[in-house]
Amino acid sequence: MGNREAANGSESSLAVSNIAWPAEEEGAVAEMLQSLGVRNVEIAPTKVFADPTATSRTDRADYRRFWADHDISIVAFQSMLFGRADLQIFGDTGVRAETVTLLSRFIELAGNIDVGILVFGSPRNRVVPPEMDPAEARDIACDIFGKLGQVAADNNTQFCIEPNPSIYGCNFITTAAGGLDLVTAVDHRGFGLHLDAAGMTLEGDSLTESIHNAAAHLAHFHASAPNLGALEETLVDHQTAANALRDIKYSGFVSIEMRPGQPGTAPANVTHAVQIARRHYTTKEYAA
Repeated sequence: MGNREAANGSESSLAVSNIAWPAEEEGAVAEMLQSLGVRNVEIAPTKVFADPTATSRTDRADYRRFWADHDISIVAFQSMLFGRADLQIFGDTGVRAETVTLLSRFIELAGNIDVGILVFGSPRNRVVPPEMDPAEARDIACDIFGKLGQVAADNNTQFCIEPNPSIYGCNFITTAAGGLDLVTAVDHRGFGLHLDAAGMTLEGDSLTESIHNAAAHLAHFHASAPNLGALEETLVDHQTAANALRDIKYSGFVSIEMRPGQPGTAPANVTHAVQIARRHYTTKEYAA
């Protein structure tokens, strides 16, 4: 669907999320990514537009063209509910409806600019209240994600659940196995599984087993460090994750996800992260 397919383990499968740089450094980062041969970015729309779902077609086209002018495609969305603590998957009926409506608009936005994947993490927007029965929570989730999966399919994209570790404040779908179980239960082509290297590590998941088990449903992957720190090679076993992705002939994108560093450092920080990711997740390490 959309831009989702990338060559297995190839340079074309690497992406970088725009949460790694402040808006004022985006031009410099875009030039740097182009010079490095990185051809894909993942976007948090809430970081680009004050109200992403209310943007004009012209504004959307202009932003897409900005990246295209650097030979870069937007391949995924994330952080759709950033700043919207009022929207809750397990809120009352009205809140749930409002949450589905907004997420549906993001899906339509993605379809409009040919973005193939939407990653739904938002751990604090999916907290199950202590008084809610787990079976009820599962039913609600299956209903909501089934609806969103249909909207995604209608817009030639895929909405993906991201298991978030408990330490991030999440209490619903914290493990890769839980994410796979939900995707299997919803059973809709528009609803897929996203896995995050650091998230699995923090929750104690086996990287190899989790990725192997998810082979039929894995649509997107984040190369990350705990708490969205700078990408590094000691806290997360990226080589094991990369080997497992190759084992299953994963054909989606591997996207670097990390927070920005000090002002003015984004180009250098992202360059270093790209070097690390290439060392593990692609079949060719480019000079940088």
